[in-house]
Amino acid sequence: MRASAPVHVGAVVGVVGVGVVVLVSVLWFGGGAGAPEIAGLPSAGPLAEWGLPLVRLGHDLCAVACVGALLAAGVLAPAGSPEVARCVRAAGWWALGWAFASLTGYVLTLSTFFALPPARILAASHLLGYGTSLPQTRALLVVVAATFVVALATLVPRLPRWMPLVPAVGALLPPAYVGHAASAADHDVAISALMAHLVGVSVWVGGLYAVLVHFRRSADLAVVLARFSTIALCCFAAVAFSGLVGGWVRLETPSGLWQSSYGLLLLGKVAVLAVLGWFGWSHRRRTVMGVTDRGVRRTFVRLAAGEVAVMAAAMGLAVGLSRTPPPAGGDGGGHSAHGVLEYELAPFTPAALITEARLDTLVLLLLALPAAGYLVGMRRAAGWPPARSFAWHAGLALVALVLVGGVGGYARAMASAYALQHVTLTVVAPLLLCLGAPATLAARATTPSSQYGDLGSRAFGRRITRPGLLLTAYPVLFLLLYGTAWLPWSLSAYGSHLATAALFLGLGLAVSWVLAGADPLPRPFPWAARARLLAVAAAVHLALGAYLLTGPRVAAYWFLQAAPAGVPTADQRLAGAVHLIVPLLAFAPLAVRLALERQAARVRARERVTEPRGR
Repeated sequence: MRASAPVHVGAVVGVVGVGVVVLVSVLWFGGGAGAPEIAGLPSAGPLAEWGLPLVRLGHDLCAVACVGALLAAGVLAPAGSPEVARCVRAAGWWALGWAFASLTGYVLTLSTFFALPPARILAASHLLGYGTSLPQTRALLVVVAATFVVALATLVPRLPRWMPLVPAVGALLPPAYVGHAASAADHDVAISALMAHLVGVSVWVGGLYAVLVHFRRSADLAVVLARFSTIALCCFAAVAFSGLVGGWVRLETPSGLWQSSYGLLLLGKVAVLAVLGWFGWSHRRRTVMGVTDRGVRRTFVRLAAGEVAVMAAAMGLAVGLSRTPPPAGGDGGGHSAHGVLEYELAPFTPAALITEARLDTLVLLLLALPAAGYLVGMRRAAGWPPARSFAWHAGLALVALVLVGGVGGYARAMASAYALQHVTLTVVAPLLLCLGAPATLAARATTPSSQYGDLGSRAFGRRITRPGLLLTAYPVLFLLLYGTAWLPWSLSAYGSHLATAALFLGLGLAVSWVLAGADPLPRPFPWAARARLLAVAAAVHLALGAYLLTGPRVAAYWFLQAAPAGVPTADQRLAGAVHLIVPLLAFAPLAVRLALERQAARVRARERVTEPRGR
């Protein structure tokens, strides 16, 4: 442990040095810093002009190191590995560095905004407080809060190892709302691509760094490297796909790739990605399977060190690219003509609910993972029922249809489309997914010696499947959504809309897991509690449908501004009809099944009572 400390410090210094050299070169080439001052105009000075991108690089390096250490502790390392505690401690320190870099970036961002030196910003409390009203600085404050949560979570001894990874990944996302993605014409598509890009890069780069620093001498390196190799391949595909979509949104024509500094830097990122792909191919061919051999282990360390250096160069290139203005027209002129939604909607027709698709990179990648994982499980579990597979993939297809298809585009502008999306995510798709019995498949396809252990033996969802919690959460969340300002807030921005959709999808999965009965539950759930849960869920949709049919308009001001041409005058009544009809059709087979279960239980009880008499 003592011998590894100098290597660790030297590795950090080397990685930072490579990133800084590339960043300064890119800033000089792309004009992101170093512009001559104009006489008579105020200026923030060279400290802010050069310091802000350098601090951003430090911010990104701390972020990927923190995420990588948490990934290694919570996912890569086998249970009982002695390196887990060291990874968690390192993640806590990286989280504090991440927070410090965010606070420094807060001050330097205000310095460039007011064209005042940083010292004057620090001396004026009213200028520091003004940062709460700017999108860029608000995002940094959110990052600071999230990173402090991560640092505190690493100090809790009994917390599950994977749990601090959730707020750490969340802290990556707020900067996606500022910069070039925020001003792109296809605002939601650009933000989605950038979110997927940030998460993929952080998991990939940070994971490799954690493996190299914390596990290169560990007896568990073979297990950790095999697990990381699969994750790295997924991250490579996600980074490539999201980068392609992000570049397509920001460049109006392919010629912008070679006719602008921004396009040339994008080509540089493509070249770096190709080099990283070669490193990954070399790892899979030369080191992953035979890393237990000392010679192969040395080969792995050399290859990984070179790969981390290239990744640091890529991060410097990315920060410099974010400071480089896109070619004229590549940002859509600030925003699209549709000022509320920030993207254009064609006039509404029923067919447009399918044809007006929007390429949401983040959603597509998130859905591709469970689809591929299920197929892998089917290959390992011989004789898996095709009906289960059909239900699972049909559920994923429905989620994609209402989030990426035309329903997803119109859901933020029409009450009926929103109701269709909401009911699908909360009732229909979760039932299909749970009928796919993913937990049972995981139990049949994995063993303790599998790559990620025995997934079927882990008691997922033990706390969220409490009868009292589900019976309360279902009506309360719907009441809060439609009875407060939550609904218009969720419709007003891509991030809030996606977070709300994810929350209700999770609620629907928890309820459907109990009601479908295809998978074993982590705790007993009596028949009476299941019947009450089904009755409560049906009553919530009946009450909401009746309210939308007869009550006042919900989110009226928002829908009035956002509605495209061709929206029916009785659009909210259509939304009410959706809540009245679709959930009841989905719940009807469950009610019949519960009734049959009750009848069978009564028959068995009578047989047990009458059997002694017959003897």
